[in-house]
Amino acid sequence: MLTDLDQNTLANVTAALESVCNTIPPERDAHDLRKKIGDAMIGCAGQGGRTFADFQDAGLRALEESLRPAKSNCLRRLFR
Repeated sequence: MLTDLDQNTLANVTAALESVCNTIPPERDAHDLRKKIGDAMIGCAGQGGRTFADFQDAGLRALEESLRPAKSNCLRRLFR
């Protein structure tokens, strides 16, 4: 997929990935999280994204989703 991108788009992906990864809290920084962010950006490119902002938005959404606390099953247990 990366070989299909022109140099400007690839530069935008690279810059956006660095920008988003710099916002990861140090205690949560991990290879798997960085990979998820990168995969979201590559998916964005596959859907026509080409700008830094496109990739940054996709990466930030992936980061926010990953950092969001898991929903608790407490309420489900109460109402069984």
